[in-house]
Amino acid sequence: MFKQIKYIFILIFVISANLVNAQQDTTLRQEVEVTRAYKPTITNANKINEMPAIDETEHQVPTFNYSIKSQPIVNTFSVNQLKAATIRTRQKKETGYGLVRAGIGNYNKPYGELFFNYLNSKNSVLGVHAKHLSSYGKLELEGGDKVDAPFSDNDVEFYYKHDFRDYVLSVDIFYENDGFRYYGYPGKEIPSVLLDGEEKYTYQGDKQAFSKAGASIRLKNPIAEIDDPLFNFNLKYHYFTTKTEQTEHFVQFMTDFQKPFDIGTLVGEASVTYVQADSILNYSLNKIGRRQQTWLFASPVYYFGSETAGIRAGLNAWFVLDNDMDAVAKLTPNIRASFTPIEDVITLYAGIDGKYHNNHYSKIAYENPFVDPQHDVSNSFEKFRFFGGIDGKLSPKTNFKISADYAMIDGEPFYYLKEYYVPDPMVNPNPLVVDNTFDVLYDDIEKLKINMEVFHASSDRLNLMVSGNYYKYYLDAQTEAWNMPDWDATLSIDYKITQQLSVGTDIYLIGARKALILEYMGFPEQISMADPEGPAVVYKSFNLDTTIDLNVNATYQITQKLAAFGQLNNFGFQTYQRWFGYPVQSLNALIGISYAF
Repeated sequence: MFKQIKYIFILIFVISANLVNAQQDTTLRQEVEVTRAYKPTITNANKINEMPAIDETEHQVPTFNYSIKSQPIVNTFSVNQLKAATIRTRQKKETGYGLVRAGIGNYNKPYGELFFNYLNSKNSVLGVHAKHLSSYGKLELEGGDKVDAPFSDNDVEFYYKHDFRDYVLSVDIFYENDGFRYYGYPGKEIPSVLLDGEEKYTYQGDKQAFSKAGASIRLKNPIAEIDDPLFNFNLKYHYFTTKTEQTEHFVQFMTDFQKPFDIGTLVGEASVTYVQADSILNYSLNKIGRRQQTWLFASPVYYFGSETAGIRAGLNAWFVLDNDMDAVAKLTPNIRASFTPIEDVITLYAGIDGKYHNNHYSKIAYENPFVDPQHDVSNSFEKFRFFGGIDGKLSPKTNFKISADYAMIDGEPFYYLKEYYVPDPMVNPNPLVVDNTFDVLYDDIEKLKINMEVFHASSDRLNLMVSGNYYKYYLDAQTEAWNMPDWDATLSIDYKITQQLSVGTDIYLIGARKALILEYMGFPEQISMADPEGPAVVYKSFNLDTTIDLNVNATYQITQKLAAFGQLNNFGFQTYQRWFGYPVQSLNALIGISYAF
Protein backbone atom coordinates (compact mmCIF):
# COMPACT_ATOMS: atom_id res chain seq x y z
CA MET A 1 0.00 0.00 0.00
CA PHE A 2 2.80 2.43 0.84
CA LYS A 3 4.32 1.61 -2.55
CA GLN A 4 1.01 2.63 -4.17
CA ILE A 5 1.10 5.89 -2.25
CA LYS A 6 4.69 6.50 -3.34
CA TYR A 7 3.82 5.88 -7.00
CA ILE A 8 0.81 8.21 -6.80
CA PHE A 9 2.84 11.09 -5.36
CA ILE A 10 5.65 10.48 -7.88
CA LEU A 11 3.05 10.67 -10.68
CA ILE A 12 1.64 13.92 -9.28
CA PHE A 13 5.04 15.58 -9.12
CA VAL A 14 6.02 14.34 -12.59
CA ILE A 15 2.83 15.87 -14.02
CA SER A 16 3.50 19.13 -12.15
CA ALA A 17 7.10 19.23 -13.37
CA ASN A 18 5.97 18.87 -16.97
CA LEU A 19 3.42 21.65 -16.46
CA VAL A 20 6.12 23.88 -14.97
CA ASN A 21 8.48 23.22 -17.90
CA ALA A 22 5.69 23.92 -20.35
CA GLN A 23 4.99 27.22 -18.66
CA GLN A 24 8.66 28.16 -18.61
CA ASP A 25 9.14 27.37 -22.31
CA THR A 26 6.26 29.61 -23.36
CA THR A 27 6.37 33.36 -22.88
CA LEU A 28 3.75 34.35 -20.33
CA ARG A 29 1.30 36.93 -21.61
CA GLN A 30 0.38 39.92 -19.46
CA GLU A 31 -3.36 39.10 -19.46
CA VAL A 32 -2.90 36.22 -16.97
CA GLU A 33 -5.38 36.85 -14.17
CA VAL A 34 -3.90 37.89 -10.84
CA THR A 35 -5.98 36.22 -8.16
CA ARG A 36 -5.49 34.38 -4.94
CA ALA A 37 -4.36 30.75 -5.02
CA TYR A 38 -7.17 28.62 -6.34
CA LYS A 39 -8.90 26.46 -3.74
CA PRO A 40 -11.62 24.45 -5.46
CA THR A 41 -14.73 23.28 -3.52
CA ILE A 42 -18.04 21.81 -4.68
CA THR A 43 -21.02 23.74 -3.43
CA ASN A 44 -24.01 22.03 -1.92
CA ALA A 45 -26.20 21.09 -4.89
CA ASN A 46 -29.18 20.05 -2.79
CA LYS A 47 -29.77 22.81 -0.24
CA ILE A 48 -31.54 26.04 -1.09
CA ASN A 49 -29.18 28.08 1.00
CA GLU A 50 -27.45 30.66 -1.17
CA MET A 51 -28.42 34.31 -1.56
CA PRO A 52 -29.27 34.82 -5.25
CA ALA A 53 -27.47 37.63 -7.06
CA ILE A 54 -29.61 40.13 -8.95
CA ASP A 55 -26.73 41.14 -11.24
CA GLU A 56 -23.58 39.10 -11.55
CA THR A 57 -21.07 41.61 -12.91
CA GLU A 58 -18.10 39.29 -12.82
CA HIS A 59 -17.48 35.59 -12.51
CA GLN A 60 -16.61 34.29 -9.06
CA VAL A 61 -14.62 31.09 -8.99
CA PRO A 62 -16.16 28.71 -6.45
CA THR A 63 -14.13 26.84 -3.89
CA PHE A 64 -14.28 23.06 -3.72
CA ASN A 65 -14.47 21.02 -0.53
CA TYR A 66 -16.07 17.76 -1.51
CA SER A 67 -16.45 14.59 0.53
CA ILE A 68 -18.83 11.69 -0.04
CA LYS A 69 -19.05 11.23 3.73
CA SER A 70 -19.74 14.68 4.96
CA GLN A 71 -22.32 15.70 2.42
CA PRO A 72 -24.49 13.23 0.41
CA ILE A 73 -24.68 13.95 -3.30
CA VAL A 74 -28.42 13.25 -3.45
CA ASN A 75 -31.24 13.91 -1.03
CA THR A 76 -31.83 11.01 1.33
CA PHE A 77 -35.44 12.06 1.89
CA SER A 78 -36.33 10.88 -1.63
CA VAL A 79 -36.06 14.06 -3.67
CA ASN A 80 -33.32 16.27 -5.03
CA GLN A 81 -34.15 19.72 -3.75
CA LEU A 82 -34.15 22.72 -6.04
CA LYS A 83 -31.00 24.84 -6.05
CA ALA A 84 -31.67 28.56 -5.71
CA ALA A 85 -31.55 30.05 -9.18
CA THR A 86 -29.18 32.88 -10.01
CA ILE A 87 -30.90 35.71 -11.86
CA ARG A 88 -28.52 37.26 -14.38
CA THR A 89 -29.13 40.44 -16.36
CA ARG A 90 -27.12 43.15 -18.05
CA GLN A 91 -29.67 45.80 -17.20
CA LYS A 92 -28.69 48.57 -14.84
CA LYS A 93 -28.21 47.26 -11.32
CA GLU A 94 -30.70 48.57 -8.78
CA THR A 95 -30.48 48.35 -5.04
CA GLY A 96 -33.24 46.07 -3.75
CA TYR A 97 -34.32 44.42 -0.56
CA GLY A 98 -34.56 40.80 -1.60
CA LEU A 99 -36.21 38.06 -3.58
CA VAL A 100 -39.32 35.91 -3.23
CA ARG A 101 -39.80 32.60 -5.05
CA ALA A 102 -42.78 30.25 -5.26
CA GLY A 103 -43.44 27.08 -7.19
CA ILE A 104 -45.25 23.76 -7.39
CA GLY A 105 -44.37 20.32 -8.70
CA ASN A 106 -45.52 16.75 -9.06
CA TYR A 107 -45.62 14.40 -6.07
CA ASN A 108 -47.86 17.14 -4.54
CA LYS A 109 -44.89 19.40 -3.98
CA PRO A 110 -45.29 23.07 -2.92
CA TYR A 111 -42.24 25.33 -2.67
CA GLY A 112 -41.67 28.87 -1.36
CA GLU A 113 -38.61 30.87 -0.40
CA LEU A 114 -37.89 34.40 0.77
CA PHE A 115 -34.65 36.37 0.94
CA PHE A 116 -34.76 39.81 2.60
CA ASN A 117 -31.90 42.20 3.35
CA TYR A 118 -32.01 45.59 4.99
CA LEU A 119 -28.90 47.76 4.84
CA ASN A 120 -29.01 49.34 8.28
CA SER A 121 -25.96 51.49 7.51
CA LYS A 122 -23.06 51.42 5.11
CA ASN A 123 -21.35 48.93 7.43
CA SER A 124 -24.17 46.70 8.66
CA VAL A 125 -26.98 44.59 7.25
CA LEU A 126 -30.00 42.76 8.68
CA GLY A 127 -31.50 39.82 6.87
CA VAL A 128 -34.08 37.06 6.87
CA HIS A 129 -34.16 33.81 4.92
CA ALA A 130 -37.15 31.46 5.02
CA LYS A 131 -37.94 28.36 2.96
CA HIS A 132 -40.55 25.63 2.66
CA LEU A 133 -40.35 22.57 0.41
CA SER A 134 -42.51 19.48 0.89
CA SER A 135 -43.91 16.47 -0.93
CA TYR A 136 -46.81 14.12 -0.20
CA GLY A 137 -46.47 11.46 -2.88
CA LYS A 138 -46.22 7.67 -2.84
CA LEU A 139 -43.28 5.48 -3.90
CA GLU A 140 -43.14 1.87 -5.05
CA LEU A 141 -40.63 -0.29 -3.18
CA GLU A 142 -38.57 -3.05 -4.75
CA GLY A 143 -40.92 -5.67 -3.30
CA GLY A 144 -43.97 -4.09 -4.98
CA ASP A 145 -45.47 -2.23 -2.03
CA LYS A 146 -46.67 1.34 -2.64
CA VAL A 147 -45.99 3.39 0.45
CA ASP A 148 -46.47 6.97 1.63
CA ALA A 149 -43.10 8.75 1.42
CA PRO A 150 -43.79 12.36 2.40
CA PHE A 151 -41.16 14.83 3.50
CA SER A 152 -41.01 18.49 4.47
CA ASP A 153 -38.09 20.88 4.74
CA ASN A 154 -38.57 24.14 6.61
CA ASP A 155 -35.91 26.73 7.46
CA VAL A 156 -35.97 30.19 9.03
CA GLU A 157 -32.86 32.28 9.65
CA PHE A 158 -32.31 35.79 11.00
CA TYR A 159 -28.86 37.27 10.63
CA TYR A 160 -26.95 40.46 11.31
CA LYS A 161 -23.52 41.45 9.97
CA HIS A 162 -21.41 44.47 10.77
CA ASP A 163 -18.12 45.39 9.10
CA PHE A 164 -15.48 46.94 11.28
CA ARG A 165 -12.14 48.15 9.93
CA ASP A 166 -10.68 44.67 9.49
CA TYR A 167 -13.21 42.36 11.13
CA VAL A 168 -16.76 41.20 10.40
CA LEU A 169 -19.15 40.49 13.27
CA SER A 170 -21.91 37.98 12.39
CA VAL A 171 -24.93 37.01 14.50
CA ASP A 172 -27.26 34.22 13.34
CA ILE A 173 -30.44 32.80 14.83
CA PHE A 174 -32.03 29.84 13.05
CA TYR A 175 -34.69 27.14 13.16
CA GLU A 176 -34.91 24.02 10.97
CA ASN A 177 -37.55 21.30 10.77
CA ASP A 178 -37.29 18.20 8.57
CA GLY A 179 -40.14 15.70 8.56
CA PHE A 180 -40.35 12.28 6.88
CA ARG A 181 -41.45 8.64 7.31
CA TYR A 182 -39.53 5.39 7.72
CA TYR A 183 -41.16 4.19 4.51
CA GLY A 184 -38.53 1.78 3.17
CA TYR A 185 -38.20 -2.00 3.22
CA PRO A 186 -35.37 -3.91 1.48
CA GLY A 187 -35.89 -6.38 -1.31
CA LYS A 188 -39.13 -8.18 -0.64
CA GLU A 189 -42.77 -7.49 0.20
CA ILE A 190 -43.40 -5.92 3.60
CA PRO A 191 -44.60 -8.65 6.04
CA SER A 192 -48.21 -8.18 7.11
CA VAL A 193 -47.21 -8.19 10.79
CA LEU A 194 -45.52 -4.82 10.18
CA LEU A 195 -48.64 -3.25 8.67
CA ASP A 196 -51.17 -3.73 11.48
CA GLY A 197 -50.26 -0.44 13.15
CA GLU A 198 -49.43 -2.11 16.47
CA GLU A 199 -46.17 -3.90 15.70
CA LYS A 200 -43.23 -3.34 18.05
CA TYR A 201 -40.34 -4.75 16.03
CA THR A 202 -39.52 -1.86 13.65
CA TYR A 203 -40.46 1.74 12.87
CA GLN A 204 -42.11 0.69 9.58
CA GLY A 205 -44.27 3.58 8.33
CA ASP A 206 -43.78 5.69 11.45
CA LYS A 207 -43.41 9.47 11.23
CA GLN A 208 -40.19 11.18 12.20
CA ALA A 209 -39.20 14.84 12.45
CA PHE A 210 -35.91 16.55 13.21
CA SER A 211 -36.07 20.02 14.76
CA LYS A 212 -33.01 22.14 15.33
CA ALA A 213 -32.84 25.65 16.79
CA GLY A 214 -29.78 27.64 17.68
CA ALA A 215 -27.64 30.74 17.42
CA SER A 216 -24.06 31.74 16.71
CA ILE A 217 -21.83 34.77 17.22
CA ARG A 218 -18.71 35.02 15.08
CA LEU A 219 -15.90 37.57 14.74
CA LYS A 220 -13.64 37.01 11.74
CA ASN A 221 -10.96 38.87 9.79
CA PRO A 222 -11.52 37.74 6.17
CA ILE A 223 -8.60 39.67 4.63
CA ALA A 224 -5.73 38.77 6.97
CA GLU A 225 -2.55 37.40 5.40
CA ILE A 226 -0.29 34.81 6.99
CA ASP A 227 2.04 37.51 8.38
CA ASP A 228 -0.77 39.62 9.94
CA PRO A 229 -1.73 39.42 13.63
CA LEU A 230 -5.14 37.82 13.96
CA PHE A 231 -7.75 36.73 16.49
CA ASN A 232 -11.05 35.14 15.42
CA PHE A 233 -13.72 33.42 17.49
CA ASN A 234 -17.01 31.58 16.97
CA LEU A 235 -19.53 30.74 19.70
CA LYS A 236 -22.45 28.55 18.66
CA TYR A 237 -25.24 26.57 20.30
CA HIS A 238 -28.06 24.37 19.05
CA TYR A 239 -30.86 22.32 20.54
CA PHE A 240 -31.88 19.28 18.51
CA THR A 241 -34.96 17.15 19.10
CA THR A 242 -36.83 14.35 17.33
CA LYS A 243 -40.43 13.19 17.17
CA THR A 244 -39.24 9.95 18.85
CA GLU A 245 -38.18 12.10 21.87
CA GLN A 246 -34.38 12.12 21.54
CA THR A 247 -32.72 15.45 22.35
CA GLU A 248 -29.29 17.00 22.04
CA HIS A 249 -27.61 20.09 23.47
CA PHE A 250 -24.52 21.21 21.59
CA VAL A 251 -22.38 24.21 22.57
CA GLN A 252 -18.96 25.09 21.16
CA PHE A 253 -16.49 27.93 21.50
CA MET A 254 -13.77 28.07 18.84
CA THR A 255 -10.91 30.48 18.40
CA ASP A 256 -7.92 30.86 16.11
CA PHE A 257 -5.06 33.34 16.16
CA GLN A 258 -1.86 34.35 14.38
CA LYS A 259 1.23 35.90 15.94
CA PRO A 260 3.94 36.96 13.45
CA PHE A 261 7.60 36.94 14.45
CA ASP A 262 10.79 38.02 12.71
CA ILE A 263 11.03 34.55 11.18
CA GLY A 264 7.70 32.85 10.63
CA THR A 265 4.27 33.03 12.23
CA LEU A 266 2.71 31.12 15.11
CA VAL A 267 -0.76 29.89 14.08
CA GLY A 268 -3.08 28.43 16.69
CA GLU A 269 -6.55 26.91 16.91
CA ALA A 270 -8.43 25.86 20.03
CA SER A 271 -11.98 24.88 20.98
CA VAL A 272 -14.16 23.64 23.82
CA THR A 273 -17.24 21.57 22.96
CA TYR A 274 -19.97 20.19 25.20
CA VAL A 275 -22.51 17.64 23.89
CA GLN A 276 -25.40 16.05 25.79
CA ALA A 277 -27.80 13.52 24.23
CA ASP A 278 -30.85 12.05 25.99
CA SER A 279 -33.13 9.01 25.42
CA ILE A 280 -30.49 7.13 23.45
CA LEU A 281 -29.09 3.61 23.76
CA ASN A 282 -25.84 4.54 25.51
CA TYR A 283 -23.31 2.24 23.84
CA SER A 284 -20.94 2.19 26.82
CA LEU A 285 -23.70 1.26 29.32
CA ASN A 286 -25.90 -0.70 26.85
CA LYS A 287 -29.09 0.88 28.18
CA ILE A 288 -31.41 3.78 27.39
CA GLY A 289 -30.16 6.95 29.02
CA ARG A 290 -28.02 10.05 28.65
CA ARG A 291 -24.53 10.62 27.32
CA GLN A 292 -22.38 13.68 28.00
CA GLN A 293 -19.04 14.57 26.44
CA THR A 294 -16.67 17.50 26.86
CA TRP A 295 -14.08 17.99 24.10
CA LEU A 296 -10.91 20.08 24.44
CA PHE A 297 -8.94 20.71 21.25
CA ALA A 298 -5.70 22.58 20.52
CA SER A 299 -3.62 22.86 17.36
CA PRO A 300 -0.43 24.95 17.64
CA VAL A 301 1.36 25.27 14.29
CA TYR A 302 4.41 27.29 13.24
CA TYR A 303 4.60 28.61 9.68
CA PHE A 304 7.70 29.86 7.94
CA GLY A 305 8.46 30.48 4.31
CA SER A 306 8.07 32.90 1.43
CA GLU A 307 5.47 33.62 -1.25
CA THR A 308 6.79 30.75 -3.37
CA ALA A 309 7.49 28.10 -0.71
CA GLY A 310 6.38 27.50 2.84
CA ILE A 311 5.89 24.88 5.53
CA ARG A 312 3.54 24.54 8.47
CA ALA A 313 4.66 22.23 11.28
CA GLY A 314 2.74 21.44 14.44
CA LEU A 315 0.30 19.00 16.02
CA ASN A 316 -3.38 18.40 16.78
CA ALA A 317 -4.40 17.38 20.30
CA TRP A 318 -7.75 16.26 21.73
CA PHE A 319 -8.77 15.51 25.31
CA VAL A 320 -12.29 14.08 25.76
CA LEU A 321 -14.17 13.66 29.04
CA ASP A 322 -17.15 11.28 29.02
CA ASN A 323 -19.40 10.86 32.05
CA ASP A 324 -19.67 7.10 31.37
CA MET A 325 -16.12 6.27 30.25
CA ASP A 326 -12.49 6.96 31.04
CA ALA A 327 -10.97 10.14 29.65
CA VAL A 328 -9.44 9.86 26.15
CA ALA A 329 -6.42 11.72 24.75
CA LYS A 330 -5.50 11.74 21.05
CA LEU A 331 -2.57 13.28 19.21
CA THR A 332 -1.75 13.63 15.48
CA PRO A 333 0.85 15.56 13.48
CA ASN A 334 -0.12 18.63 11.48
CA ILE A 335 2.43 19.26 8.72
CA ARG A 336 1.94 20.84 5.31
CA ALA A 337 4.51 22.01 2.73
CA SER A 338 3.69 24.01 -0.39
CA PHE A 339 5.66 25.23 -3.40
CA THR A 340 4.54 27.73 -6.07
CA PRO A 341 6.99 27.62 -8.99
CA ILE A 342 4.85 30.04 -11.04
CA GLU A 343 2.80 32.52 -9.02
CA ASP A 344 -0.97 32.35 -9.57
CA VAL A 345 -0.45 29.52 -12.09
CA ILE A 346 0.52 26.36 -10.21
CA THR A 347 0.96 25.27 -6.58
CA LEU A 348 2.21 21.92 -5.30
CA TYR A 349 1.51 20.76 -1.75
CA ALA A 350 1.90 17.71 0.49
CA GLY A 351 1.56 16.91 4.16
CA ILE A 352 0.37 14.69 6.99
CA ASP A 353 -2.33 15.26 9.60
CA GLY A 354 -5.24 13.50 11.33
CA LYS A 355 -8.56 14.07 13.06
CA TYR A 356 -10.63 12.76 15.97
CA HIS A 357 -14.25 12.75 14.73
CA ASN A 358 -17.01 13.71 17.15
CA ASN A 359 -19.90 11.49 15.98
CA HIS A 360 -22.51 13.26 18.08
CA TYR A 361 -26.21 12.49 17.76
CA SER A 362 -27.43 15.14 15.29
CA LYS A 363 -24.40 14.70 13.01
CA ILE A 364 -25.27 11.01 12.47
CA ALA A 365 -29.02 11.74 12.20
CA TYR A 366 -28.46 14.15 9.30
CA GLU A 367 -25.91 11.87 7.63
CA ASN A 368 -28.37 8.95 7.56
CA PRO A 369 -31.89 10.02 8.64
CA PHE A 370 -33.06 6.39 8.58
CA VAL A 371 -30.65 5.28 11.31
CA ASP A 372 -32.19 3.84 14.51
CA PRO A 373 -33.46 6.93 16.39
CA GLN A 374 -31.94 5.58 19.63
CA HIS A 375 -28.46 5.42 18.08
CA ASP A 376 -25.29 6.34 19.95
CA VAL A 377 -22.33 6.12 17.59
CA SER A 378 -18.83 5.97 19.02
CA ASN A 379 -16.20 8.46 17.88
CA SER A 380 -13.75 7.51 15.12
CA PHE A 381 -10.05 8.38 15.02
CA GLU A 382 -8.27 9.27 11.79
CA LYS A 383 -4.79 8.79 13.25
CA PHE A 384 -2.85 9.55 10.05
CA ARG A 385 -3.74 11.15 6.72
CA PHE A 386 -1.04 11.51 4.07
CA PHE A 387 -2.01 13.94 1.32
CA GLY A 388 -0.62 15.80 -1.66
CA GLY A 389 -1.70 17.46 -4.85
CA ILE A 390 -1.56 20.25 -7.40
CA ASP A 391 -3.71 23.39 -7.69
CA GLY A 392 -3.34 25.51 -10.78
CA LYS A 393 -4.55 27.07 -14.00
CA LEU A 394 -4.55 25.56 -17.46
CA SER A 395 -5.54 28.98 -18.83
CA PRO A 396 -6.80 32.28 -17.40
CA LYS A 397 -10.33 30.85 -17.44
CA THR A 398 -9.63 27.21 -16.51
CA ASN A 399 -8.67 26.07 -13.02
CA PHE A 400 -7.83 22.53 -12.00
CA LYS A 401 -7.01 20.43 -8.95
CA ILE A 402 -5.45 16.98 -8.65
CA SER A 403 -5.03 15.46 -5.19
CA ALA A 404 -4.58 12.17 -3.39
CA ASP A 405 -4.78 11.23 0.27
CA TYR A 406 -4.35 8.04 2.24
CA ALA A 407 -6.02 7.78 5.67
CA MET A 408 -5.70 5.24 8.49
CA ILE A 409 -8.90 5.25 10.57
CA ASP A 410 -9.78 3.42 13.79
CA GLY A 411 -13.46 2.70 14.45
CA GLU A 412 -14.98 3.75 11.12
CA PRO A 413 -18.80 3.37 11.39
CA PHE A 414 -20.76 1.40 8.76
CA TYR A 415 -24.55 1.13 8.48
CA TYR A 416 -26.46 -2.17 8.26
CA LEU A 417 -29.98 -3.59 8.72
CA LYS A 418 -31.09 -6.33 11.16
CA GLU A 419 -33.22 -9.35 10.24
CA TYR A 420 -34.65 -11.70 12.85
CA TYR A 421 -37.36 -14.30 13.53
CA VAL A 422 -40.75 -13.12 14.78
CA PRO A 423 -42.84 -15.94 16.30
CA ASP A 424 -46.16 -14.83 14.85
CA PRO A 425 -48.43 -17.07 12.73
CA MET A 426 -49.35 -14.10 10.54
CA VAL A 427 -45.92 -14.25 8.87
CA ASN A 428 -45.42 -18.04 8.79
CA PRO A 429 -44.07 -20.09 7.07
CA ASN A 430 -41.32 -17.46 6.65
CA PRO A 431 -41.20 -15.53 9.91
CA LEU A 432 -38.20 -13.37 8.95
CA VAL A 433 -38.65 -9.63 9.54
CA VAL A 434 -36.20 -6.84 8.64
CA ASP A 435 -35.89 -3.77 10.83
CA ASN A 436 -35.83 -0.93 8.32
CA THR A 437 -33.85 1.45 10.56
CA PHE A 438 -30.08 1.17 10.34
CA ASP A 439 -27.70 0.12 13.07
CA VAL A 440 -23.94 0.69 13.16
CA LEU A 441 -20.92 -1.61 13.26
CA TYR A 442 -17.26 -0.59 13.21
CA ASP A 443 -13.99 -1.55 11.60
CA ASP A 444 -10.43 -0.24 11.37
CA ILE A 445 -9.79 0.75 7.78
CA GLU A 446 -7.28 2.35 5.44
CA LYS A 447 -8.76 4.50 2.69
CA LEU A 448 -7.16 5.83 -0.48
CA LYS A 449 -8.87 8.73 -2.27
CA ILE A 450 -7.84 10.28 -5.58
CA ASN A 451 -9.61 13.46 -6.67
CA MET A 452 -9.61 15.52 -9.86
CA GLU A 453 -11.56 18.75 -10.43
CA VAL A 454 -11.72 21.19 -13.34
CA PHE A 455 -13.59 24.48 -13.52
CA HIS A 456 -13.91 26.50 -16.74
CA ALA A 457 -15.62 29.85 -17.25
CA SER A 458 -16.04 31.11 -20.81
CA SER A 459 -16.81 34.86 -20.61
CA ASP A 460 -20.12 35.33 -18.78
CA ARG A 461 -22.11 32.79 -20.79
CA LEU A 462 -20.74 29.34 -19.94
CA ASN A 463 -19.59 27.77 -16.68
CA LEU A 464 -18.42 24.16 -16.60
CA MET A 465 -17.37 22.13 -13.56
CA VAL A 466 -16.25 18.50 -13.50
CA SER A 467 -15.26 16.60 -10.37
CA GLY A 468 -14.44 12.94 -9.83
CA ASN A 469 -13.27 10.80 -6.92
CA TYR A 470 -11.87 7.29 -6.79
CA TYR A 471 -11.83 5.34 -3.51
CA LYS A 472 -10.03 2.21 -2.41
CA TYR A 473 -10.72 0.62 0.98
CA TYR A 474 -8.60 -1.80 3.00
CA LEU A 475 -10.54 -3.28 5.93
CA ASP A 476 -9.47 -5.18 9.01
CA ALA A 477 -12.54 -7.35 9.78
CA GLN A 478 -15.34 -6.53 7.33
CA THR A 479 -15.45 -7.99 3.82
CA GLU A 480 -16.83 -4.78 2.27
CA ALA A 481 -16.95 -1.06 3.00
CA TRP A 482 -20.72 -1.17 3.46
CA ASN A 483 -22.65 1.58 1.60
CA MET A 484 -19.41 3.23 0.45
CA PRO A 485 -18.91 3.65 -3.34
CA ASP A 486 -15.70 2.94 -5.25
CA TRP A 487 -16.12 6.20 -7.17
CA ASP A 488 -18.38 9.20 -7.62
CA ALA A 489 -18.48 12.14 -10.02
CA THR A 490 -20.28 15.42 -10.68
CA LEU A 491 -20.79 17.42 -13.87
CA SER A 492 -22.36 20.90 -13.74
CA ILE A 493 -22.97 23.16 -16.74
CA ASP A 494 -24.56 26.62 -16.75
CA TYR A 495 -25.15 28.34 -20.08
CA LYS A 496 -26.67 31.74 -20.81
CA ILE A 497 -28.43 31.37 -24.17
CA THR A 498 -29.70 34.95 -24.36
CA GLN A 499 -29.89 37.94 -22.05
CA GLN A 500 -33.18 36.55 -20.73
CA LEU A 501 -32.76 32.76 -20.88
CA SER A 502 -30.27 30.71 -18.84
CA VAL A 503 -30.15 26.91 -18.63
CA GLY A 504 -28.12 24.45 -16.62
CA THR A 505 -27.65 20.82 -15.81
CA ASP A 506 -26.25 18.88 -12.87
CA ILE A 507 -25.35 15.21 -13.24
CA TYR A 508 -24.46 13.19 -10.15
CA LEU A 509 -23.02 9.70 -10.37
CA ILE A 510 -22.28 7.25 -7.56
CA GLY A 511 -20.58 3.93 -8.20
CA ALA A 512 -22.00 0.56 -7.20
CA ARG A 513 -22.10 -0.19 -3.47
CA LYS A 514 -22.65 -3.14 -1.16
CA ALA A 515 -25.40 -3.17 1.48
CA LEU A 516 -25.53 -5.47 4.51
CA ILE A 517 -28.25 -7.33 6.41
CA LEU A 518 -27.33 -9.27 9.54
CA GLU A 519 -29.70 -12.20 10.13
CA TYR A 520 -30.00 -13.16 13.81
CA MET A 521 -30.89 -16.70 14.79
CA GLY A 522 -33.15 -15.65 17.63
CA PHE A 523 -35.86 -13.27 18.77
CA PRO A 524 -35.29 -9.51 19.08
CA GLU A 525 -35.22 -9.73 22.88
CA GLN A 526 -32.30 -12.18 22.69
CA ILE A 527 -30.05 -9.92 20.62
CA SER A 528 -27.28 -8.37 22.68
CA MET A 529 -26.61 -4.81 21.59
CA ALA A 530 -23.23 -5.06 23.28
CA ASP A 531 -22.31 -7.84 20.82
CA PRO A 532 -24.23 -7.27 17.56
CA GLU A 533 -21.95 -9.66 15.69
CA GLY A 534 -22.27 -12.60 18.06
CA PRO A 535 -22.08 -16.27 17.02
CA ALA A 536 -25.77 -16.50 15.97
CA VAL A 537 -25.55 -14.13 13.02
CA VAL A 538 -25.46 -14.59 9.25
CA TYR A 539 -24.05 -11.97 6.86
CA LYS A 540 -26.16 -11.18 3.77
CA SER A 541 -24.66 -8.89 1.14
CA PHE A 542 -26.74 -7.00 -1.46
CA ASN A 543 -25.77 -4.94 -4.51
CA LEU A 544 -26.80 -1.30 -4.95
CA ASP A 545 -26.51 -0.33 -8.62
CA THR A 546 -24.63 2.64 -9.99
CA THR A 547 -26.60 5.85 -9.51
CA ILE A 548 -27.08 8.34 -12.35
CA ASP A 549 -29.05 11.41 -11.28
CA LEU A 550 -29.65 13.93 -14.08
CA ASN A 551 -31.12 17.35 -13.25
CA VAL A 552 -32.00 20.14 -15.69
CA ASN A 553 -33.02 23.71 -14.85
CA ALA A 554 -33.90 26.91 -16.71
CA THR A 555 -34.57 30.54 -15.79
CA TYR A 556 -36.29 33.08 -18.05
CA GLN A 557 -36.00 36.75 -17.14
CA ILE A 558 -39.42 38.25 -18.03
CA THR A 559 -38.59 41.72 -16.72
CA GLN A 560 -35.75 43.14 -14.69
CA LYS A 561 -37.45 41.92 -11.51
CA LEU A 562 -39.76 39.11 -12.60
CA ALA A 563 -38.49 35.69 -13.74
CA ALA A 564 -39.90 32.21 -14.37
CA PHE A 565 -37.97 29.07 -13.48
CA GLY A 566 -38.31 25.34 -13.89
CA GLN A 567 -36.38 22.24 -12.89
CA LEU A 568 -36.55 18.56 -13.75
CA ASN A 569 -34.94 16.33 -11.13
CA ASN A 570 -33.90 12.72 -11.77
CA PHE A 571 -34.48 13.27 -15.49
CA GLY A 572 -33.06 9.81 -16.14
CA PHE A 573 -36.13 8.18 -14.50
CA GLN A 574 -33.87 6.05 -12.26
CA THR A 575 -35.55 4.96 -9.02
CA TYR A 576 -32.25 4.36 -7.26
CA GLN A 577 -31.73 3.70 -3.56
CA ARG A 578 -29.65 6.19 -1.64
CA TRP A 579 -29.95 3.91 1.41
CA PHE A 580 -30.80 0.22 1.12
CA GLY A 581 -34.59 -0.19 0.88
CA TYR A 582 -35.24 3.54 0.48
CA PRO A 583 -35.78 4.51 -3.19
CA VAL A 584 -35.92 8.17 -4.22
CA GLN A 585 -38.60 9.78 -6.36
CA SER A 586 -38.38 9.16 -10.09
CA LEU A 587 -38.78 12.10 -12.50
CA ASN A 588 -40.01 15.06 -10.49
CA ALA A 589 -40.57 18.59 -11.76
CA LEU A 590 -40.84 22.00 -10.16
CA ILE A 591 -41.95 25.21 -11.87
CA GLY A 592 -42.52 28.68 -10.48
CA ILE A 593 -41.79 32.39 -10.55
CA SER A 594 -39.44 34.71 -8.69
CA TYR A 595 -39.73 38.42 -8.00
CA ALA A 596 -36.95 40.75 -6.88
CA PHE A 597 -37.99 43.74 -4.82
